[in-house]
Amino acid sequence: MQTQSSQNQNYDVYAGAIRLRRAIRRRRKCADILAKTIRVLTTAPILSLVLFTLLFFTGGVFTTPTEFAVTIVLFTLLPLTAYPLQKILPAFRSRGRDGQRTLAMIMANVGYLLSMVYAMSAGVGSSLLTLYLTYLFSGAALLIINKAFGFHASGHACGLCGPAAAMVYFTGWPSLIVGAVLFGLCLWGSLHMGRHTIPQFFAGSAISIVIFLSLAAVLL
Repeated sequence: MQTQSSQNQNYDVYAGAIRLRRAIRRRRKCADILAKTIRVLTTAPILSLVLFTLLFFTGGVFTTPTEFAVTIVLFTLLPLTAYPLQKILPAFRSRGRDGQRTLAMIMANVGYLLSMVYAMSAGVGSSLLTLYLTYLFSGAALLIINKAFGFHASGHACGLCGPAAAMVYFTGWPSLIVGAVLFGLCLWGSLHMGRHTIPQFFAGSAISIVIFLSLAAVLL
């Protein structure tokens, strides 16, 4: 009887350990899915779509629907083409995640350069020009820091904090609460998936904030 009781106890301990391990795996899988979803939703093209759409409906930045449409094409649709293109372009496909990241930065900066061509030809207002220049200079700064110095400043953080600073500037301080929540979620997602370190994330954040505030001080 004592041997049977000991075996039952050992079995209960073993079964409990299995259940705990499964629970941990399920929790980890849910966390992975949540982190990946946050990362997808906080890419620069998606956030630029949110930023420009909100500013279009709140007024003061866009003077015509055409300005809004062109902006969405250049800052959202064009950069997003990097993801399907990476799968079919051999030079980027062979490099995996790094190739995808590089192509995304290239396509984004192409959009930013084209936005300046449009700004000069259409004569956009100072508010929209400030946003265009913020993206252009932020993209250039990321390329220089990442490629020339080998420091991978977070493009996610850069694409989040610049628009957040712009929303606070154009719509008021309540936008800061939303920006802070998104900042926390994006930071957690990046750390959880091992995409960036804390210094890399904060460096990316500082780039776009400093550039936007500097341009706003001069142009607005």
